[in-house]
Amino acid sequence: MIFAAVDPDDLASCVSCGLCLPHCPTYRITGNDSQSPRGRIELVAAVRGGEIPLDDGVRHSLNSCVQCMGCLPACPSSVRYDRIIAPVIDELASTSARKVMVKRFLFMPLTRPRLLRALTAIAALAQRLHLMPRRFPIPPVAVRMRRLRVPAASKNNRGEVILFRGCVMDMWYRQVHQATVDVLSRLGYNVRLSDPGMCCGALHAHAGIAEPASKLTANVRKCHSGSILIVNSAGCGAHLLRHAEGLGEVVDVMEFVSRHLDESPLDLGSRSDDVVVVHDACHLRNIQGSHLATHRVLDLFYEVRSIPDDGLCCGAGGAYAIDHAASAKHIVDRKNEAIQSVLDAQVRYISSGNPGCSGQLQAHRPQTWNALTIVHPIELVARALGSEDRHQSHHQGDADRS
Repeated sequence: MIFAAVDPDDLASCVSCGLCLPHCPTYRITGNDSQSPRGRIELVAAVRGGEIPLDDGVRHSLNSCVQCMGCLPACPSSVRYDRIIAPVIDELASTSARKVMVKRFLFMPLTRPRLLRALTAIAALAQRLHLMPRRFPIPPVAVRMRRLRVPAASKNNRGEVILFRGCVMDMWYRQVHQATVDVLSRLGYNVRLSDPGMCCGALHAHAGIAEPASKLTANVRKCHSGSILIVNSAGCGAHLLRHAEGLGEVVDVMEFVSRHLDESPLDLGSRSDDVVVVHDACHLRNIQGSHLATHRVLDLFYEVRSIPDDGLCCGAGGAYAIDHAASAKHIVDRKNEAIQSVLDAQVRYISSGNPGCSGQLQAHRPQTWNALTIVHPIELVARALGSEDRHQSHHQGDADRS
């Protein structure tokens, strides 16, 4: 049976009310019901029941899902669309051996730190020579990466946490890791780093490459069983939360800071006049449900503005922006219009807690945004606390070398 892994009870729970439609980015740009959660559920049920064939049109409608899960909090019937679409994407990917091989090849650097580092250096050189396409969703990177400075462990601390370094975050957004270490240390926590290059499998899972994703997630679980794992990539955090059994606690860094900042003796200083526009990453808003923590924390230091689009996706979606470039461009254009509606001369930053979103916004930013900086919220917290210029004289030597 096609789509046998989909629970029929999940399919039956949808009453086709259509309240999900305004929250679906692909429906918003096409107006096509087959490219909405409701329509996709009907297609899956019909294919599963043998009522219609799994033809190219059905495949396209199902594969076009960004997997933003904006439909989950919007659904009054609590339909588990995530449990429906995930096995569908896996099965569709597995039916094309060539596509599976191509995706495995493209994702190979994620599990090979030296290879990813070499490719990052090449990308950095291409950026310097202005050879990198502007629309390619990769942030400005360096030929040589800065070492992470981690304060030596103290006995007088509030506990130990582990910063999950991941793959892409560690190579392309190391400044976010440094800001995370600085802020957590200022809050009084001993910070340990996960092994460099430890991929969690989030991108693999999103692309439907289920077997490697499962193995990579199991490796994280094996290495960090029972730990408090701090994650500063919304996509990684959402994936690890889905498979959190045996992991202890998986928590987004801004959620962790929000919980513990009030308990800290830190002098928060005066509030900046800078204005921050916060983009709520789908994986924080719709899966982890922790997006408001970013607003709460940043509001202590800056004027915070929300985007008036009810959390609509930016079109990044793992590798979606590459696989479905045209659709992703239409989706991010709508996001940019919503952001533009709250911009004025006082806005200095656009903040996002997910690297995919940051890359997507950076790649498609209008020329009028040249004065704006797209930044992770924990970097803004580090700046507000003065952590960027506070470097301890004693550090964990092993951590510095990676």
